[in-house]
Amino acid sequence: MLFGIVTGPKLELAEKEILSQLKWIDAVEFRLDLFIDLDLIQLKTFLKKLPIPALFTLRRQDQGGGFTQSEKIRLQLIEELCQLEPDFFDLEYDISPSFRKKIFLSNPKIRFITSYHNFERFPEIDLLLPSLFTPYAHFYKIAVHCTSSIEALQLLHLSKKYTSLVAIGLGEKAQFTRLLAPVLGMPFSYVALKSQTAPGQLVLKDLLLYRFSSLSSTTAIYALLGDPIDTSLSPMVHNAVFADQKRNALYCKIPCNKKELPESLKLIQQLPFKGLSITMPLKEKAATITHSLQAAVNTLVIDSKITSFNTDGIGAIQALEKKTMLFKKKIVLFGAGGVAQAIAQEAIEKGAFITFINRTREKAIQLAKIYQCKGGGVELFPLHYDIIINCTPNPDYIQSEWICPNSITMDTVYQSQWTEFLKKASLKNCTIIFGKELFINQAVYQQMLWSSSYSKEELEQVISRSV
Repeated sequence: MLFGIVTGPKLELAEKEILSQLKWIDAVEFRLDLFIDLDLIQLKTFLKKLPIPALFTLRRQDQGGGFTQSEKIRLQLIEELCQLEPDFFDLEYDISPSFRKKIFLSNPKIRFITSYHNFERFPEIDLLLPSLFTPYAHFYKIAVHCTSSIEALQLLHLSKKYTSLVAIGLGEKAQFTRLLAPVLGMPFSYVALKSQTAPGQLVLKDLLLYRFSSLSSTTAIYALLGDPIDTSLSPMVHNAVFADQKRNALYCKIPCNKKELPESLKLIQQLPFKGLSITMPLKEKAATITHSLQAAVNTLVIDSKITSFNTDGIGAIQALEKKTMLFKKKIVLFGAGGVAQAIAQEAIEKGAFITFINRTREKAIQLAKIYQCKGGGVELFPLHYDIIINCTPNPDYIQSEWICPNSITMDTVYQSQWTEFLKKASLKNCTIIFGKELFINQAVYQQMLWSSSYSKEELEQVISRSV
């Protein structure tokens, strides 16, 4: 059940919001603690004509609410609101047990939710649960601030263990916990109809991108791991493919740093994830964890074990080979991270000559020894080459005088399309390959690894349309 949240501050405004969004939501939560001049008679009249279930919430300030009067007045108002017989009522976990029992037993038509909110930190869950699981409730909710992917994934494991529990991670880093609520069998989830009442809360446009209404306990989960990933187009691309082929799958984003990656992968394996995209700065770390023969990986396939691949290299080579044969071509790779290594490995197999250039020359020299090629710092410029590829997240760093006229120039950065590097290259009559072409190619191969029913050509068409 998806609750649309209305915050007023007037009932007339709430009514307009609800009636305009009925096709998206299953029920409505009235955040009555955020309303002003609350008229119970008017509210009762509206409830009678409301075509979907209603949830009342009158939350205290210390639990993230807006109710500012005394607790005595609040409890009296809760009793009065119960007389209106909403379908659901949300009460904080630490309300007086005697009051909770009385309100529960005297209102058998209302389904009660016991909730805990913490907007500042991630609590000791084992200590919290005994006080949360009161016998006088039908459902339970825990919404807590998450500072890491590990904490957010731990919340999802809670919901897997307790079927009547809704576990929500607060903050942008944990937004994916809200998306996965239907997949993990949580009783309900929430979406803001107008004003967000919590950080990371879903908004209506998220429902469309992630096909929220179609998610179920049989949905396969795929995700992007990296940091930062807020502007990534991967969710748009992969969800477009899933939608086009009517596949019961979801692709979301999980912000994750190097330190969190090992434990996060362990937690992910115990949830219904089937595949992952790995982006900066995790590609080399992921290769080590998964015991890959490659130095860096960008794609994981999850079944009884995790198998790792890298589609960056083959995606770049495919883009390059539309312009030229690579045999005996001299290629400069600017950067020494996972993308550079993936491209180097594929290009060497094609018979190309590689030179790594990196701002930290020691890293480039180290890679040159591994791949038995040349490497060094920016002091190697100027030098002659046929192809230069920016493999760093900062295309601005490459100087115009380092770019050979009439060469082939490629950027692995795809936002924006015309990076400063490619603008400089265009002034030197270079052949331009945009980062978006590599992005599309590598996404195609990821989908193939994730057992897409589409052909390579069909995948190229769908993905190209979506970016």
